[in-house]
Amino acid sequence: MKNMQGNYEYASPKYFHIAAILERQQNNLYSSNSFIGRWMASKNTIELINGNIFVHGGIHPDLANHKLDLDEINQIGRRNYYKPFYPKAEKSPEQLIVSTQSGLTWYRGYFKDDLTQEQIDSGLTTFNATSVIVGHTLQSKVNRQYGGKVIGIDVKHSKDYHKNWPNQKSEGLYIEGNKYYRVLHNGEKEEI
Repeated sequence: MKNMQGNYEYASPKYFHIAAILERQQNNLYSSNSFIGRWMASKNTIELINGNIFVHGGIHPDLANHKLDLDEINQIGRRNYYKPFYPKAEKSPEQLIVSTQSGLTWYRGYFKDDLTQEQIDSGLTTFNATSVIVGHTLQSKVNRQYGGKVIGIDVKHSKDYHKNWPNQKSEGLYIEGNKYYRVLHNGEKEEI
C-alpha cells in the first residue's frame, strides 16, 4: 500500500532499478494505470474463509462498534488504496480502517497493546469468525495467542532464497479442518 501511495521508504532499491530498466518512474509500477496496480487495487483488505479472518495487520477493537460488514470495509479499503493517510480530528469508521495506527493493514495491537480476551472476541463475533490470522508484526515463530484466536504468521524470511535455500529456517501456517499447524523449514508440521 505504501508503494501504491507513493511512499517508497521501505521499498528495496531493486524496484527503483527495475523501473529505470523499464524507462519508467517507480510510481508507474504501481499506478492505477499499471497491470500490477489495477490487480492490487482489486484485492480485499480483509477476508473471511471457513471462520478464519485473514488481514495483514489486525482488527482494532473499536471497529466492532461500527457494525460494518466485510463488503463495506473492503469498499472503504479499496477507495483509499491510492490515498496517503493523514490523521483527522474526528474518529470515523473510515479512519479505523485506513489509519497507519489502527487500520486493518497497519494495526499491531495484538502484540503491542494490552488487549483483553473480550476485545478479541468482540471483533471476531462482529464478523462471525473464530480466529484472526495476521502478518505485519514479526514473530519468532508461527503462534496462537488470546486463547488461540489470534494467529501470528509473520516470521522472518530470508531476503534471497537462492543464496540460503534450503538452510533458512522459515515456517508457515497450515490449516487442516479445525486444526492449525506450524509448518517447519524441513516440511514437518507441529500442531499449535
